[in-house]
Amino acid sequence: MFNCGSDLFDIESNECIFKETCEKLKCHPFESPWKICFPSPETETLLSKVEEFDFPELLELNNTVTECTKTVSNCLPSQTIPSNLGAVHIEEDISSEEFKIKLSVLKESLTSIQKMSFSKHVEGVELLSMISLSQIPELCTVLRNSFLNEMAMTLFIDAILNFERPLSLSIASALVKYFIYPEVFESKQSSRNLLATALNFSVTYPKPIIDEVILPCLNNAALEALQLETLLKMVKSSIPNEYISYCIKNILELATPIDNVFSLLQNLIERKIHHGQSLLEDLTRKMESWSSICKKSVKFIKLLISILLVYGSELDQQQITVYHDVIKINETVTKRAAENVIKKLKIQP
Repeated sequence: MFNCGSDLFDIESNECIFKETCEKLKCHPFESPWKICFPSPETETLLSKVEEFDFPELLELNNTVTECTKTVSNCLPSQTIPSNLGAVHIEEDISSEEFKIKLSVLKESLTSIQKMSFSKHVEGVELLSMISLSQIPELCTVLRNSFLNEMAMTLFIDAILNFERPLSLSIASALVKYFIYPEVFESKQSSRNLLATALNFSVTYPKPIIDEVILPCLNNAALEALQLETLLKMVKSSIPNEYISYCIKNILELATPIDNVFSLLQNLIERKIHHGQSLLEDLTRKMESWSSICKKSVKFIKLLISILLVYGSELDQQQITVYHDVIKINETVTKRAAENVIKKLKIQP
């Protein structure tokens, strides 16, 4: 039975700690994702589950937020709602001296892995679960300056994925931005093994991968074939369903009309997730704005066909008319297929 001592749940004190933490996050040396951490699809799900109960209860946030433990005030058995969504650390930051010691251990371990190919264990990687946001840039600088080989980088990322308690969302985002993206997706020599490890990372930490890998890669027409293949796999199957709308929305806001973008959007559309009229309207207007400059792009018209096949029944007459006009000016051999699809939708004169 969980002990519900009054000193354990000082609500006012916890609120103060949370506010102080948020203020710290505003000032750290790189773009903070904390403002869009709340709400998210997962936190909304947790709240809806909590609201189903009509008796007094307390909500305890685990320091590393791998789970929400809901403990009823009259000492009923605690109920646990698992979640792999990171959040803000409210524990004390690791001291500067301890940070340097653990960082030295990690660097030495990664260096030895490069010298001894049989080594499979990364010492000191638990540092990632202790450090503060302000210490992440120094960590990533040390990692990048160590010129890690493929095996060392793969083992390092795998070790993070094997943590019993996932990293906070902010720490994971910073790690992706300053280490995984530059080392894996800006490199011209990324192997299948390393890209597969990044693919696994997208399952556990989808939002950091969307923000710091997929979106920055959007307008890079010079992506290596394996890198593009990995991005397509991420959006096709690895990114959880609840993040698909978020991914599409940001692509529409940030992307330029190039073939890689059309391929990514097509894979996202074919996940067949319900998005609501607002996003469908954004998608329709974006396709309309791209139509004249993409009239010779086969991948653009293939994206349009996927939109009609998946969401045709949800489109209103005005949206259908827009897509009909887009098809009219298209000059590819795939135009006929698009015409056949839109004929099945009712177009009022």
